[in-house]
Amino acid sequence: MSPQPARNLVHLLLLGAWAALGLLVTLGALAHPAALPGAGAFWLWFVGFAVATSLLIARTGTPLGALGVHLGVLLLLALVPRVFPLSLLRAGLDVLGRA
Repeated sequence: MSPQPARNLVHLLLLGAWAALGLLVTLGALAHPAALPGAGAFWLWFVGFAVATSLLIARTGTPLGALGVHLGVLLLLALVPRVFPLSLLRAGLDVLGRA
C-alpha cells in the first residue's frame, strides 16, 4: 500500500485541527467585534500555512514526514521575532496566543 493516502490523511487532520481552532477564534470574535480583524488575520495566515505545508509535504513520502513538516514549520514560525515585517509570518500564532 502506498503511504500517500496516509500522509494526506495526517495532513488533513492537522489542518483540520488548525481550522477548528480558527473557528473558535472567529466565533469568539463575533461576540467582540473589535477582535474581528484578528480573526481575519488568522484565516489569512492559515491559508499561507496550508499552502506552505502542502508544498513541503508533497516532497515527503510518509505520514511521519507530514507530521515532521508541520512541527518544523511551527518551530520556525515560533523562532521568528515579533518585529513588524516578520511578525506577519507569525500572525496566526499570535492571534491564538491572545485568544
